[in-house]
Amino acid sequence: MIIDIHAHTSDHKLYGLHTSDASLDYLRREAEIYEVKKIFLMATYFPLKKSGLSNKVLFEKIKGDPLFGCFGSLDMENNFQEGLEELTRLAGEGLISGIKLYPGYQNIWVDDEEFWPLYKMAEEYHLPVAVHLGELHHCCPREQREKNIFRCGSDHCLLEERKEYSEPGAINMLAFYFPKVNFIGCHLGNPKFADLRNIMNISPNLYTDISGQFLSGTREDTISYRQFILKQIKMFLDFNGADKVLFGTDFPIQSYASSLGLIKALNLDPATENKILYENAEKLLNLKIS
Repeated sequence: MIIDIHAHTSDHKLYGLHTSDASLDYLRREAEIYEVKKIFLMATYFPLKKSGLSNKVLFEKIKGDPLFGCFGSLDMENNFQEGLEELTRLAGEGLISGIKLYPGYQNIWVDDEEFWPLYKMAEEYHLPVAVHLGELHHCCPREQREKNIFRCGSDHCLLEERKEYSEPGAINMLAFYFPKVNFIGCHLGNPKFADLRNIMNISPNLYTDISGQFLSGTREDTISYRQFILKQIKMFLDFNGADKVLFGTDFPIQSYASSLGLIKALNLDPATENKILYENAEKLLNLKIS
């Protein structure tokens, strides 16, 4: 059995990925093929991209479908109070299973005291908080960037100035100040793997997921790079144990075939593999699917 802790959906045709289709219908077919019992979709708020998938729109899409759960989100950069009020209402109604934050894509430090009411709310409703860590993917295609044409209207890529916001150190103090909140440092902190491992080692409430390590089926998806990622996952397991590593895809960035291939290539014993594939997520989210 499998629980995907971290995925995305879109009704738009996709380019440059392993699939052009990230619709719910496509995800349902993938779930049937790979025996995925639950997929948690992330709401997205990307001010620079002038795009995203709001909580409201995401809820309308998945309403009544037991395959899908939701991590709500908000625009902390521009509409924090309004977003906090919405998430508090959704949490009170039991409509969200967690909260997803996007430092770097939003011009914020997640540990700023201005945002502490959000973590207090997460503590009250026992919601995990997933934080994007690691690489920031460009908003604009390479062709546009080479011509200095940027969607945000700037004369250069603003994401290049925001890399510090999404480094693992940004989550360090949050885990310390809010020990009753479980945090997920997404994407193994790639490429700052060692930094995240060190923080996890002193933070019992900090987890990570294996999602979004490469663009499946593209030039960066090579045997050598997969071997490098496998080495990093093994180091997390050796250094931090298997209880805080979660299965995720970041679909449509990583395919289910690629993501499960990483797990199988680790050659784990069945008990450890089951922890990563679903047991850790069940415990973290207080689920009982198995």
